[in-house]
Amino acid sequence: MTKKLDVKEKARDILEETLDMEAVVLLGRISEEMQLIFSNNPSPTFADAVRIVTDYFLTDGRPSGFIEDWLRTAQEHSCSRGLDEADQPKAMLSDLGVFRFMWFLKEKGLTEDQIDIVLTGAVQQATDYRQE
Repeated sequence: MTKKLDVKEKARDILEETLDMEAVVLLGRISEEMQLIFSNNPSPTFADAVRIVTDYFLTDGRPSGFIEDWLRTAQEHSCSRGLDEADQPKAMLSDLGVFRFMWFLKEKGLTEDQIDIVLTGAVQQATDYRQE
């Protein structure tokens, strides 16, 4: 339990030290946008997930080759985790959310180690909320 608190505290410290208020607001907006995607697509099909991911990356200005690689990697990752075909679209959308958070934090100058700590802390916090 102490280790969990340490990681969450480290994650909070990293965010407080590296992000200004505008960045915190933008990070919150990413979270809200991802929640909206899941609310609007509670049982997405594979085609839905591909459309949502593709639309996001096109809007973000990513080239088609990047999008194709990202989609292929996300699908391979879902399969490697042993997910049922029905669960793979949700996993792909979750991967999009993680990608968006990671990319944002990287753009703000966080190191890979700092990003790993922040994401681990976020996962632990989400898990703790679900258990309550």
